[in-house]
Amino acid sequence: MNEADTRARLIEPKLKAAGWTDQQVTREFYYNRDYQYTRGRIILVGDRVRRGKPRKVDYLLRVSESFPVAVVEAKPENEPAEAGLGQAKDYARDLGLAFAYATNGHRIIEYDFFTKSSRTLDGFPRPEELWRRWELNTGFVIAEKRVAEARVPYYVPGARWEGNPLLYPYCPASVCGRSPFYFQEVAIREVIKRLMRGQRRVLLAMATGTGKTFVAFQIVWKLIKSGWLKLRHPGRPARVLFLADRVILRNQAHNVFSPFADGSSDPRHLIESYPPNLNRDLYFGIYQTLWSPDERGVRLFERFPADFFDLVIIDECHRSGWGTWREILDHFGSAIHLGMTATPKQDENVDTYAYFCAEEPEVAIDPEQSERGSWRRPAFQYSLGQGIEDGFLATYKVHRVRTTVDKTGLHLQDAIEQGAEVFIPEEV
Repeated sequence: MNEADTRARLIEPKLKAAGWTDQQVTREFYYNRDYQYTRGRIILVGDRVRRGKPRKVDYLLRVSESFPVAVVEAKPENEPAEAGLGQAKDYARDLGLAFAYATNGHRIIEYDFFTKSSRTLDGFPRPEELWRRWELNTGFVIAEKRVAEARVPYYVPGARWEGNPLLYPYCPASVCGRSPFYFQEVAIREVIKRLMRGQRRVLLAMATGTGKTFVAFQIVWKLIKSGWLKLRHPGRPARVLFLADRVILRNQAHNVFSPFADGSSDPRHLIESYPPNLNRDLYFGIYQTLWSPDERGVRLFERFPADFFDLVIIDECHRSGWGTWREILDHFGSAIHLGMTATPKQDENVDTYAYFCAEEPEVAIDPEQSERGSWRRPAFQYSLGQGIEDGFLATYKVHRVRTTVDKTGLHLQDAIEQGAEVFIPEEV
């Protein structure tokens, strides 16, 4: 049989026998067939544009709508299953998954990224088994006992996972306008995973244009709608502060979070002046406003109780939150702090990484070159280069421009005559 027949007659019956369905109606225990997760690189050919080949997996297995757990690479019946294992592992790494499978319909080979080992199986594992293995290997069995009360078991079909933001659905595309891209899904999972473990400082490093604000929105949606964030203060609603250093970024976030407004009420509030409104749940402000004092010299951020917020999201955190404005973060120090930056680690923003990544494990910068030292990575990184390779960001052309200074040099007398002021340092 060719690959299409092998999939229809051998592979999919085995998936369904293990409890996986091709129906998304219940939003759990299902698979996406031929799941394309990149768009294909944008290639410039003269003045024309074409797309490179996108990457896609034959089957993406999901425990819930927002929790993919494994990939399956299919091969024709007459080819060895091993031929697809390398490809399956590559896809699983891209998607941040723990399990990869390759099969020709008869043999099923599993690769487990936790144990870094492979084995041959007679059938696919059931969703419950993969979830329990994931829980045990990540320590979530213990972590959930710390934060969660009694809840509906995850394995009941059709259940809504109260208290578990990892499994809770994303904001639907019909409400928020779009679904997360694959790398955004990974970012959302990595942040929530850390928060559920008890981590209080987390950093996302994602290139400009890759949707950091949308990722933050989906994280907050899952934390609040699942009820998990309220567990920090059960006697009141969960509260979030989105903090930026420019009005345009604050307003952009306010708009992205608009699905929280249901028509009858709006939990959002723009912090713009005195007195502060203490009756909302989602706040959006800039440092400059929060730093402004009243007539008695009391700064606006000090009018909020120190434990008022459960989560503070700091946008473009590499260029703000340090120096004078650090007092604002310190005031809300009991809250979870999620930093977002587009700037990879550099000498000038090392404080950012030291602050947000202090709870991350220390790993070698290059395992093959130990002399390069170690560092603590952000929860998730997505670079400009990767965005271009995946086709989510446009590539670029370099245009060389020669300025008049390059052409003729700088003539001070001419510059002075044109109105320029020349300052000569005393020590020169």
